[in-house]
Amino acid sequence: MNIAQKILMLMGSFFTILGTILTIVFLPIGMAWIPLLFVIIGLAMICSVYLTIQKAKNIVEKGKKYTGKIYGYVENRAYLVNDSYTYNTRVRYFDEKGTKREAIINTAFPKGDGTYPIGMTMDIYEYNGKWGFDTHSVRNEGIYHEKELMENKPIEPDLLNMVAIQCPNCGASFQAAAGYAEKCPYCDTYINA
Repeated sequence: MNIAQKILMLMGSFFTILGTILTIVFLPIGMAWIPLLFVIIGLAMICSVYLTIQKAKNIVEKGKKYTGKIYGYVENRAYLVNDSYTYNTRVRYFDEKGTKREAIINTAFPKGDGTYPIGMTMDIYEYNGKWGFDTHSVRNEGIYHEKELMENKPIEPDLLNMVAIQCPNCGASFQAAAGYAEKCPYCDTYINA
C-alpha cells in the first residue's frame, strides 16, 4: 500500500466512523440521512483502495514475471503528498526474446525514501499491458547481463558529457557520464549521474 492509498484509507475510516456516530445521534430526530452520506463516502474511499490493491495483486498472480534492475525514477505528477510529488521506478529488463526493455512501475514512494535504490534487482509482472511488482522482491542480486542493462551509453565517446560525482554511499569522487546510471568503482553502488 503506497502513501496515497494509506491517506485515502485513513480519510475513509474517519468519514465512516464519524458518519456512524452522527447517524446514531441524529436517528431520534429523523435526520439520520445527512450523516449517513459520510458513511457512504467513507466506504467508497475504502472500497476504491481495496479494488486498486486487488488489481495489483491480480497482475502479480496472473502476469508474466521479469527480473530487472532499478535504473532510475520518474516523478508521478498525478497527485501531491505533503506538497511534493511521489516517484515511480524505472526498471530495465530483458524480455523473452532477449531484447532490452524498460518499464515504469507505479511504486509511488515519497522523495528521499530509500525503499527502491538504483541498481537493486526487482521482480516485475506484465498482464494485459499493465505492470505490477512484488514489494518483497527488491534485493541486492546480480543478474545475467546486468552491466548491459545499467549502462546505456552512446557508442561514440565524443557524445558523452563527463561530470564529477560523489558517491552517497562511500563518499568517493569519480567521473561519470551525465544522464546515465553509473556504478561506483569503490563500493559498487549505482548512482544516477
